[in-house]
Amino acid sequence: MDDSAEKPSLALPRRLAVAACGATFCLLLIGGLVHNTRSSLACPDWPLCFGSAFPRMVGGVFYEHSHRLVAATVGILTILTMAASFVYGGARLGLLGVGALLLVVAQGVLGGITVIFRLPTLVSTSHLAVSLLFFCYLIWLAFKMRPPSSEPLQLPSGTRALVAAAAAAVYAQSLVGALMRHLGAGLACVDFPLCRGAVWPSGEHGSVQLHAAHRLAALVVAALVIAAAVSVWRASTNRTLRLLALALPAIVVAQIALGVFSVLTFLGVAPVTAHLGGAALLLADLVCIRLATVPSVSVAREIQFA
Repeated sequence: MDDSAEKPSLALPRRLAVAACGATFCLLLIGGLVHNTRSSLACPDWPLCFGSAFPRMVGGVFYEHSHRLVAATVGILTILTMAASFVYGGARLGLLGVGALLLVVAQGVLGGITVIFRLPTLVSTSHLAVSLLFFCYLIWLAFKMRPPSSEPLQLPSGTRALVAAAAAAVYAQSLVGALMRHLGAGLACVDFPLCRGAVWPSGEHGSVQLHAAHRLAALVVAALVIAAAVSVWRASTNRTLRLLALALPAIVVAQIALGVFSVLTFLGVAPVTAHLGGAALLLADLVCIRLATVPSVSVAREIQFA
């Protein structure tokens, strides 16, 4: 998308939304570092850390409080996006900004509950679920404010549906991975590619079966994503769409490799954190393809012709 063609009144809120999206991706990675370094309760209180807004950044406090500071930055960017949306886009666009603010507030509240109640599994998993939803919402908001294009990108309805299904599958798989991690099932199967010597470890503890389910689901999700990529590549000659489609199998291969390394390194910080980042990138790629081909009028065009 070429910003030079963008109506100036929407340039600021759109760029703020993009900045908030980038900051949210960083926040996801840092959140992964917090868990992977076992720093989730390094600050026993919330929203302060040992009663201070700026504690000594040593040990686990460095990761945990850095996460909070970046979260605060995301919150500020979201507020600025909402304010700019009202000022430059009117009530309709402003309400979309309010939606972003509500999501980031929910995310902050879940983060606080996670600390106060000492890492309850469902709350911790919900924390990631909302963060990924917020990430996708910001991408959607930026697309809504994109400049009206004289040549909209097009894909067959079947291909768009396949891309949407792949995005939903990646989101669900990410939540299964988060649940597995928060239940301490990341090393329930230390052999590979089998799990406890079987494709499906029947009769084993639930955590073992959850780990095996995550592995088997990864194969299904990978097949679905690659099918979506092939469908987009065949259906479109647009360079941007083809590049996004080409990136999908590359990310899938990297994700599988990172999943294997996560087990082989006994949940090493680098591969596990990169695995989370890869899931977010894969989801963002699919969401961008789907949104770039939505056959609807953007907010920018509506404002332009109002």
